[in-house]
Amino acid sequence: MNINKLSHAYIAAGAQADQIAMAAVCDSLDNKPCGTCPHCGKVSRRIHPDIAEVAPTGREITVGQVREARRDAYIMPNEAARKVYIISPADTMNTSAQNALLKVLEDPPPHAVLILKTDSPQALLPTVRSRCVTLRSVPEFNEAENSEAEAMADDFFEALEGSDIALVQIMFKLEKELTKEAFAEFLTYARSRAAAALRNPDLSAQARYSRAERVLARAEEFCDFNVGTGHIAGLICAELI
Repeated sequence: MNINKLSHAYIAAGAQADQIAMAAVCDSLDNKPCGTCPHCGKVSRRIHPDIAEVAPTGREITVGQVREARRDAYIMPNEAARKVYIISPADTMNTSAQNALLKVLEDPPPHAVLILKTDSPQALLPTVRSRCVTLRSVPEFNEAENSEAEAMADDFFEALEGSDIALVQIMFKLEKELTKEAFAEFLTYARSRAAAALRNPDLSAQARYSRAERVLARAEEFCDFNVGTGHIAGLICAELI
């Protein structure tokens, strides 16, 4: 996963969530998190002032806790370039808390990163999931496949800005060449790219990438329900052409 290009919100499991938090405040210009800069050191020791964890008070995370974190998110960071909020376990948020979180997910401050740490993403509201990049745990990480998935995400965005035929060709290539796990990684990369592109001031570009982000979010949900990659690739083509 290339986490030099961060989205504003993630749904992630344990180690992934911790890695994103460290990358968000890391001083390194590349290869984030470096693990050696002062910010990474403070994250490792759990003393970084710009990383906050929202945990249950009792059995659940309440709407009051989320509102407090939401207010704090609009305050500038103390030391790092970003502030990070780890909501863990995110599936313990009650419905009111999740609805309160939507406000900051829809209009995030540019310096804030929200990480919904959970092993049960399906327990979250669809409206919450659709506004976050979902990272899936892969039992055996294959670096070659991961790199290929990221490269394919770049090709996808070139096709998205080109002709309909180019988009069909890249989706056909994705279906034929990527394993199911790598295809899921491709969706993660592509959706993260779309979310980042929404900050483009060009309104026509915003509309195009907003549509792509919504379609990719639906595709991720189909992946969660083990729908075949061929059907998902067809869905993406049908929605974007």
